[in-house]
Amino acid sequence: MKTCDLTEYLDDYLEIKKIPDSSQNGLQVEGKSEVESIGVAVDACLDSIQAAAEAGVDLLIVHHGLFWERVEKLVGSHYQRVKALLEGEINLYCAHLPLDAHLEVGNNAVLARKLGFRPISGFGPADSGPVSIGCLAAIDSPISQVELFDRLVSNLGDEFRADFFGPSSIQSLAVLTGGGASFIPLAHSRRVDAYLTGEPKHSFYHFSKENNVNVIYGGHYETETFGVIALGEHLQRIHDLPFQFFHFPTGL
Repeated sequence: MKTCDLTEYLDDYLEIKKIPDSSQNGLQVEGKSEVESIGVAVDACLDSIQAAAEAGVDLLIVHHGLFWERVEKLVGSHYQRVKALLEGEINLYCAHLPLDAHLEVGNNAVLARKLGFRPISGFGPADSGPVSIGCLAAIDSPISQVELFDRLVSNLGDEFRADFFGPSSIQSLAVLTGGGASFIPLAHSRRVDAYLTGEPKHSFYHFSKENNVNVIYGGHYETETFGVIALGEHLQRIHDLPFQFFHFPTGL
């Protein structure tokens, strides 16, 4: 498939121009003009790029790209990443907030569904503007904290943190992966039974405890693996392009 056709499809499918973002989403580094195989990763780190080069993929899709609002000099590790992409003729495509917000392959909606919840609306704003990047989800029959814990283990492993300060019966769940601790008060005001995000933040611990909010911290990296994998599966199904997931967890 021609690179220009595939990136145009991704731009439209992910609606990257509709969501304000500090990330420069879309094609960030141009490589081969034809794409036969795809790699996906959470971060455009040197490990991911080198793995993509060794695997011989033509397009690497990441959630955290190389270029943000601030112009960064091509020196040091930033230069090494760009150099590795150019030497391997690898196209680098980034989808940050658009991949959080997407109702089919977005981090939040995919994770909610994997936990057995049905996405029903957006949750939380983007960097600016009214666009919701999170997900509010529900389940037909309430489950216990123990059942939710078991489902979390099945999908996130045993590295997550669960501060079960809220209702013992859970029917509604708000999900905002990555660095979403600051939205705990919003989850409380929406009266959701549990809130799932990535990184914990000390300043919100006592708020959660004192306001009886169930909060799960699944890890910034781990909670944002779901979108790139789902997008890879989608492209493989729709465009018959095989994909590989390059897994370099940070433990954060």
